[in-house]
Amino acid sequence: MLKKRLSYEKQKSWIGFAFISPWVIGFIFLFARPLIKSLVYTFHKLQIQPNGLILEFAGFENYRYAFTEDPVFIRLLVESIGNILYQVPLILVFSLFVAVILNQKFRGRFLARGVFFLPVIIASGVIINILRGDTLSAEILSGERVSFLFEVTAFEQMLIQAGLREDLVLFFTSLTNQIFELSWKSGIQILVFLAGLQTIPGSLYEASAMEGATPWETFWKVTFPMISPMIILNLVYSIIDNFSDYTNQVLRLINQHSQNLNMAYSATLAWIYFIVVFVIVGIVYAIVNRHVFYNVE
Repeated sequence: MLKKRLSYEKQKSWIGFAFISPWVIGFIFLFARPLIKSLVYTFHKLQIQPNGLILEFAGFENYRYAFTEDPVFIRLLVESIGNILYQVPLILVFSLFVAVILNQKFRGRFLARGVFFLPVIIASGVIINILRGDTLSAEILSGERVSFLFEVTAFEQMLIQAGLREDLVLFFTSLTNQIFELSWKSGIQILVFLAGLQTIPGSLYEASAMEGATPWETFWKVTFPMISPMIILNLVYSIIDNFSDYTNQVLRLINQHSQNLNMAYSATLAWIYFIVVFVIVGIVYAIVNRHVFYNVE
């Protein structure tokens, strides 16, 4: 008797399991144990002795200190959360705008796509480590935050001469200074949006044109709903990427405590930070997912 063949949906499920299996295996054998240990450390005081670590149970003392006595953690955490309120929307709008342009037919579009995706390749290699090291070294020597590559001092002077208030000048110059970092952080999002745009059936655009829709109406009535699943994907990715960026001051604070061998408190801050990020991502996903259009055939 021939064995019953798996349905198409079952086949897709097994393919999905095959793709995530390396991550699951790596998590179980390489990441789970250190993760549990770090959680245990948050409830103890650690002393490093020649014969190893000595744990002294401290209850919630580390958490109490983080929320009530630490002079910088809460401030840096609030600043980190505030940064995503304008950085993530900027990244999404910029990525979608660039993806729409790159999806058009023009000479050199493949080169243009490579240019926008090049920072993703560089950011995962040796070059970004050199750039990070040079930037951090300059900050340590000067005691101030150093711009990543350039400053727009001429633009700042122009705004001052135009009579704008100091807070507005700082706001606009800060946004302009982040143009490079904006394009640097948008490579993955552009690629995802571009893939989504290329999956939209051309028949929808033909039907829209026959109905007399303008390009602006076609974008909001056809393109935008069809790529809404990619929007929520890029939204979640951008939030996590912003929180885990090496320039994030909370991560630097955690690394600083770790380098000072204050392992228990470093683990405490890391777990608090993880829970905050997890809650924010969950809330954003729950709200935005209600407005996502899933084209289920």
